[in-house]
Amino acid sequence: MLNVKRIFKAQAVCASLLILGFLSPAFADHKAHKKLAVDRVEGDLSVMVLGSGGPIATEAGRASAGYLIFTDGNPRILMDVGGGTFQRLAESGTKIPDLDIILLSHLHIDHTGDLSSMIKTIYFHNRLAGTARKEDEPVRIYGPLANGVGFPFASDNPQYPDTSEYVDGYYSLDGGVERYLNLFATAITLDNTDPEQGPSKFSYQAHDLLSWVPGAAIETVLDEGVGEDRLLITAIAVDHGPVPALAYRIEYKGHSVVYSGDTGSRGFGPELAGADNMIAISENADLLIYDTAITDTAPAYGLFHVLHTEPTRMGVVAREANVEKLVLSHITPNTENSLGEVRQLVRAQGYRGKISEAKDLKVFNLGH
Repeated sequence: MLNVKRIFKAQAVCASLLILGFLSPAFADHKAHKKLAVDRVEGDLSVMVLGSGGPIATEAGRASAGYLIFTDGNPRILMDVGGGTFQRLAESGTKIPDLDIILLSHLHIDHTGDLSSMIKTIYFHNRLAGTARKEDEPVRIYGPLANGVGFPFASDNPQYPDTSEYVDGYYSLDGGVERYLNLFATAITLDNTDPEQGPSKFSYQAHDLLSWVPGAAIETVLDEGVGEDRLLITAIAVDHGPVPALAYRIEYKGHSVVYSGDTGSRGFGPELAGADNMIAISENADLLIYDTAITDTAPAYGLFHVLHTEPTRMGVVAREANVEKLVLSHITPNTENSLGEVRQLVRAQGYRGKISEAKDLKVFNLGH
């Protein structure tokens, strides 16, 4: 027997949707003209926060670590791609068909979890734009070399692979778990009728960067373009306990952004080697995005104070490097409700620059 009440209820819901969607221009216009994060990008060099959180899913709703770098308003570089950054990219309104540089600070999943989703959307964005990527237009992925630190009972088996091994494990035709992308990228563009374009070709390059912390020097990652259009990316190994990890610096048109990734407070080993590596790469930076996972006292478990930066040390780095603005990011339940304390501890070290909290889809513009 038909349930008359349910039928009428369904009809009423449909009628309401019709009224809201088709008979209310004001409502439709409001949705159509919603300001997107990409609309706030302007100037020479910009950072859009795709993920300001850590590895834990919390009610704060932050995605894990990830940042999108724009040069002259064009998205060019991803720095880390933790879980949730793909969704934030979609919400931002940004299209990334020409993005070709991905910088991985280290190979923890809260910094790499959406890598494949990002790469796949590059090809879909090209497909929807009616363009195609060629084999000589690879997605370039950079990350740390294995540092040789192994498991306690198998020192010849490093805890972390080289970045090239990690990436090949996903995309290589010779056994990569997501090797289908090599055919898929072509298949979705076979109907491209532009003879100048033709179908897409999936292509990537994986590059390993030095990750041994003691005695580390700043390494050139990428140096392209000339004059004021020169894009320079450098990196240095930083202490994240046994984890191979890097901090990155991006320079363009006289502006600079530094990203710490995850890094500890005390340096490597009993001699605290590499404790000043963050100071070296952050010198006179316009923007320093820093790991804010802990306070000086929380959590009590000591391992976290080896793996992450205490605010007092963050303040010393920002002061000594003469950083213009410090951005607190990689925020965890330890710091979500303690950012006021973090700011006070940073200030207590004599840092007088600006301090800002990273939030998902927040945009920092330089040179506008």
